[in-house]
Amino acid sequence: MEKPSSTPDFAWLRRLRLFAILAGIGVLALSGWMMNVFRAPEVATVALAFAFASITFSALFYFAALLTEGSLQKHILRDETVIKGDNVEMVTHTRPAEDAETRRWVGTYVFTRNLFGMSVIPLLILGYFYFFG
Repeated sequence: MEKPSSTPDFAWLRRLRLFAILAGIGVLALSGWMMNVFRAPEVATVALAFAFASITFSALFYFAALLTEGSLQKHILRDETVIKGDNVEMVTHTRPAEDAETRRWVGTYVFTRNLFGMSVIPLLILGYFYFFG
């Protein structure tokens, strides 16, 4: 029995997620070692190491899923920025999925997309402080 072409390949997504997590852990360890985070931790170097790791994880998963499983992208209707008091939130509106597993993968896809954006901003700020601070 073949699955419909609009259904994502869940086995591929699980392998992709595992690979992205392992790559993120590897980048965290390598960048932590190169910036002496493990011997002399400082707030900026720890934040940079985590930013590098989260960028690696989220970019690998998001862009690979976008290229290979474009069916997840069709569930995203729109994004909007909502200001609630002092907080600014990015709200992603999605189309209802056919089943629970697809709904979970759409949630993971949206999370990694937002994580990528949230990881790049602190990296840019820390880079600015490093070069001009």
